[in-house]
Amino acid sequence: MRYLLFFALSAGLFSQPPEMRFYVFAILEKGPKWTPEVTPESQELQKGHMANIQKLAAEKKLLLAGPLGQEAGDMRGIFVFDTDKIEDAKEWCDEDPAVKAGRLKVRLMRWYSVKGVGVHTPPAQ
Repeated sequence: MRYLLFFALSAGLFSQPPEMRFYVFAILEKGPKWTPEVTPESQELQKGHMANIQKLAAEKKLLLAGPLGQEAGDMRGIFVFDTDKIEDAKEWCDEDPAVKAGRLKVRLMRWYSVKGVGVHTPPAQ
């Protein structure tokens, strides 16, 4: 019994650490032309923003995206890109209609995490 307990407790000590890599993490913030009002123009920019997110996800460039709650202040959302190159992520963000219009601005930084991070669809049962 003592050996079984030792084996169970020490199993974690001998397991392989997960493979790690860098990604690019983006924080989307209110840009210089951000306004709280909902207008036809802001609605069109939001549609374009969402279409860009879908495009980047379909191209396997964007792993995670989502808005932040009101407690985040000027921060509006996040992106996690499947690249370790800030230049690539900047190019992809610069194509976003809300960024182009100045409604959003983006802060980019490299982020170290487990290889394969992202939203995974559970297998069909």
